[in-house]
Amino acid sequence: MSTAITPTIGGRRPGFGLRVRKDGNKALAVADTDCPCGQFSKSAAGDVEVEALVIRYGRHRRDECPIAEVRALAARQYAALQQSINKRRRK
Repeated sequence: MSTAITPTIGGRRPGFGLRVRKDGNKALAVADTDCPCGQFSKSAAGDVEVEALVIRYGRHRRDECPIAEVRALAARQYAALQQSINKRRRK
């Protein structure tokens, strides 16, 4: 069991992705990321820092990751997000 202040993607079942945790309104938000390319492995603590990390991770996956499959998946997810946002605005 890890005693670090930020969560880890690894542990007993390592994997890639983004993990964000906030246990209530007054709790400190923590996040960490790990991209399969190995170039974007970071962590953050605090609401503003976590929000910035989530945005940077999404942009890395969509625009900068050297793995074509990761970029394609991120582009599809971003397009679905944009469509969802536009749908909410029309109502």
